[in-house]
Amino acid sequence: MNRMAINGALVLVVAGLAAALVFTQKKEEKGAPLTTLGADAVKAITIEHPGQPSMKLEKDGMLWKLVAPVQAATDPFEVATLVNLATQETRRTLPASEVKLGELKLDPPQFTVTLNDQKLEFGDVEPLEYRRYVKHGDTVALIDDPSGTSVDADYSDLVAKELLPGSAEIDKIEVPGLSVARGADGKSWAATPASAAATTDALAAFVDAWQHARAMWNARMPDDAGKGEPITLTLKDGVVNLVLVSREPQLIIDRPDLRIRYSLSKADEDKLLKLAEPPKPAESEPAKDARPAAAASSAKP
Repeated sequence: MNRMAINGALVLVVAGLAAALVFTQKKEEKGAPLTTLGADAVKAITIEHPGQPSMKLEKDGMLWKLVAPVQAATDPFEVATLVNLATQETRRTLPASEVKLGELKLDPPQFTVTLNDQKLEFGDVEPLEYRRYVKHGDTVALIDDPSGTSVDADYSDLVAKELLPGSAEIDKIEVPGLSVARGADGKSWAATPASAAATTDALAAFVDAWQHARAMWNARMPDDAGKGEPITLTLKDGVVNLVLVSREPQLIIDRPDLRIRYSLSKADEDKLLKLAEPPKPAESEPAKDARPAAAASSAKP
């Protein structure tokens, strides 16, 4: 290979490296945040879907609460997705005047999320990288599509998966065929009907299971939900009425006042609906030959 060819090859290599460097630098450049709010500054969130009740959340101290259409504790992971919209990286932005809002399903928007007083209007998902068009003020941005469970029209996804708040103080649990109540001393528990299974450990485990009962997922309770078996949880500050809907293939429990359906693990059935059976006594070993040594020796010839 002559010197001219070598020099030409080197020029191509250098040019390729330069292009790769520029491309890498462009990929590493971060887009501007979607809003001017910091995540910690978000104190109120409203989600609105056409023809559906507004969903409103408010921050109370360090905790978020759902205040409409029902009042309930919230799932921290789902709420975090909403709060993080404030600082969501924009992949590309354009003035709203330069795009056809109707074609992007932004006029009208598919749904809106308002963080404090900053309104985000959500449109279609672009087909190449599946990013969402969002209009904020006079700007249209492309962002990574947020989790659908956080921004859809079903508020049940925002409700806490725990059936009871961690601070709940249980006084009585009534499930089909069994009632467990706190004793007069405030520490012990008693079962009705009494049974051999109602040991101190079994009663404590039963109450603890309800204290920490958690659904795998939530859904909105169907409007045509049929009757089930009642479950009543009496707390220090009120009563929670539940309905046992199904034991198969998962344990399904409804909460009518919130219109929430909890789907729990099948394994929770034994923990939440009955007391653990006491362990069976160990089987005694067969008796060994206990003949006196003298008797045994006399049998020898």
